[in-house]
Amino acid sequence: MSESSLRIGVTTELDGRAGARLREIAPEAEVVLLHPDGSWSANPDHLDGFFFSEDLYYLPEAAGAFIALLDRARPRWMQTASTGVDHAIFAYLIDSGSIVTNSPGVHGGPIAEYVFAYILSHAKRLPQHAEHHAERRWSPLDSVELTGQTLGIVGYGGIGEACARLGRSFGMRTIGTKRRPPNDDILDQHLAPDRLHGLLAESDYVVLCCPLTDETINLIDADALSAMQPHALLINVARGRVIDHDALSDALRDGAIAGAVLDVAPVEPLTPDSPLWDLPNCRITPHDSCHVDSSYMRTADFFFTNLAHLAAGEPLEWVVTDIELSNPSTGDV
Repeated sequence: MSESSLRIGVTTELDGRAGARLREIAPEAEVVLLHPDGSWSANPDHLDGFFFSEDLYYLPEAAGAFIALLDRARPRWMQTASTGVDHAIFAYLIDSGSIVTNSPGVHGGPIAEYVFAYILSHAKRLPQHAEHHAERRWSPLDSVELTGQTLGIVGYGGIGEACARLGRSFGMRTIGTKRRPPNDDILDQHLAPDRLHGLLAESDYVVLCCPLTDETINLIDADALSAMQPHALLINVARGRVIDHDALSDALRDGAIAGAVLDVAPVEPLTPDSPLWDLPNCRITPHDSCHVDSSYMRTADFFFTNLAHLAAGEPLEWVVTDIELSNPSTGDV
């Protein structure tokens, strides 16, 4: 297929941020824009490529329009801005014969910074200091030094590695679970996934970075929470269904663990009637730990790399097969 016959779909936000680069890479391609309200600039049927960029995760009308498109004319290739591909959209596209490519490791730095913002807040008791400030109360508080503390990472991939690097910079001991031993020396101790409870028992801070699979649904259940130390902080930047939220509510309410930070929920947005909203030792954020401009443009780089391959008739990189990540891999379009 010649470049002049390519039809590429992107959101208006991506076009506004990097449309010039898109047209530089594929100057003869027709660009079909998806607007925030779900309307298209032209007929979106039979797209050769589509970029499921980060903005679509918080534009429900636009995301809905793309999902509706799949029922009648799926694109031949879709690049996603995420590393994780557990959403049903991706499985449907792969099963239908489309090529799906992901963006591995792109969010590691921003998410690790988010994790350590909450680790430091917890260790240095920033919420309590804020309360005392509001009350005009001069009351010194004891805090925790991170040096010598243990950071447990459940699912040592790109995000886990970024967390471990920051942990090491603070003098923390780092341990992590991964099916195969990592190729770096950042972790002080590597554990197989079946030693999860051992990791939980040793850790002062636990970060969940694992993908959502049949094996990780409700991985952190009542038994896992009971293995944690009472002073430990649990941070979830993986997927909401990795934690049994009923068990977590009980553990937080009973003081079985010190606190939890949740950037994800089993169903998003987290329902208003969830008891987690009312627990003072639970912090909830709207899945925005990676929402930084530089991260958005790094995901765009993955898309543009593959768009250049597509325009040149070359195999694509970072191809996902059977919802198993293979990086790098190639696939012919």
